[in-house]
Amino acid sequence: FQMAIYNDSKEICKLMRITVDGTLKNYTHLRTVEFVPAARTAVDTDDYYLTTEPCLMPDLLKPIGKMGICVAPKQWKSVWVSIQNETGLPAGEYTLKFTLRDELGEKKGECIYTLNVLQKALPKTDIKLTNWMHYDCISSAHGVELFGESFYRIFETYLRAYTDCGNNMLLTPLFTSPLDTLVGGERKTAQLVKIYKQDAGYTFSFDELKKFIFFALERGIEYIEFSHLFTQWGGQYCPKIVAQVDGKEQKIFGWETPSDSVEYESFLDKFLPALVQALEEWGVKDKCYFHLTDEPRAEHLSVYTNCRARVKKHLKGMPILDALSDYSFYEKGLVDVPVVCTDHYRSFLDKKAENVFAYYCCIPSDGYYSNRLLHQPLQRVRIIGFQLYVNGSKGFLHWGFNFYNTAYSLETVNPYADTSAGGLFPSGDSFIVYPTENGVLKTMRSEILCAAVQDYRLCKLVEEKIGKNETLAILQDCGIQGFNEYPHSIMAHEQIREKLIEIIK
Repeated sequence: FQMAIYNDSKEICKLMRITVDGTLKNYTHLRTVEFVPAARTAVDTDDYYLTTEPCLMPDLLKPIGKMGICVAPKQWKSVWVSIQNETGLPAGEYTLKFTLRDELGEKKGECIYTLNVLQKALPKTDIKLTNWMHYDCISSAHGVELFGESFYRIFETYLRAYTDCGNNMLLTPLFTSPLDTLVGGERKTAQLVKIYKQDAGYTFSFDELKKFIFFALERGIEYIEFSHLFTQWGGQYCPKIVAQVDGKEQKIFGWETPSDSVEYESFLDKFLPALVQALEEWGVKDKCYFHLTDEPRAEHLSVYTNCRARVKKHLKGMPILDALSDYSFYEKGLVDVPVVCTDHYRSFLDKKAENVFAYYCCIPSDGYYSNRLLHQPLQRVRIIGFQLYVNGSKGFLHWGFNFYNTAYSLETVNPYADTSAGGLFPSGDSFIVYPTENGVLKTMRSEILCAAVQDYRLCKLVEEKIGKNETLAILQDCGIQGFNEYPHSIMAHEQIREKLIEIIK
């Protein structure tokens, strides 16, 4: 929850401190909510936005440092309060008292919060949740060599923030991701597989890939999705792949190589069986998913069919998962796990499609669909949890956990100054965490997405008690239908939660 502070004087309230009293004092974590620039709003909007004008918006959650809390005259400030119950508190009612004091120790305000802990744990998430990590952005933002010792120290803080959001599936770069790259352009090389090309053919080292996978699995990741084996927006070309050739590293595939080339098929025929064998030996094969190309359209159907044929024959049953919204790909059996944009999801649901994930990106931004743009109310962000339950989604995907590049990855950006990927994406679309010198800071949106996952888990807990149909009926009676019908009110949202909690009580 947040505590709001208003300075009704003409003087700056500076170096303010909040003291916490109560049994849960040591469980309570305070951060100030800081403004960030939101210069780019969505092109298409509806009337459930906070504003559609360029502005400063609250987002960043910052630990309270030596300066304490500074509240400008005639302005509001808020403090984000997290009560972390990792060890399992006894059930009961807990009272917390918060006291605000200035630099001289004079009391400026106080408030009481009462927390009720129920003797019941939320069930583990039964769906797959992924928000694509961009490893070149970690390297650039922190000045560390990709997959070196310093990288892993920083990466661990990203993984902690990532799993704290509820994510349990991680994009893993076999080769440099072909996402968000200008046609003919390149992103910084982020490749975990070492390739050696000789006259006799290809050999591979998977040591770095194994290190990466187990590093992630040991820190809360449960599923691995491998980076796309063909370029974005249709799969017509090959991803950037580098190899050791005669002792020197050089690019062997990229935009200049058509995806249906004999050379790339020959490469895949060597690489994929070797990779699958390694995954089997490591005991992780059943945790793995493969991507072909991101967001193919109807005109790419024949290309996608060819790409699938080249890859699927080697995967030994491991599924192909791709973001697409044209039902014909699923109808023809070309994608095992379709990831469908929320505004197209109904067409898959009506045709009884199975194993369907949902996603949104910079769109849909109108029609009252959930999203995580900076100009939108936090309840619009949080509603996705209930929606995933109502729609029977098997997973959720978003493309940008930490994309600190411009669109097409032409340049890097300072995320504290540019929240819109160089002005081409609506502010808030491209990342939900901010880099610091030694790690990463969370945001209101990342915390609310965690709350959305908890809402989903609450539904699953209620389902255990009264059944799925009755649980769905409660949500539907409260106005939640599909992905764009829901009450536009945080109070209504809390009332829904209270109805579910009463059943648990």
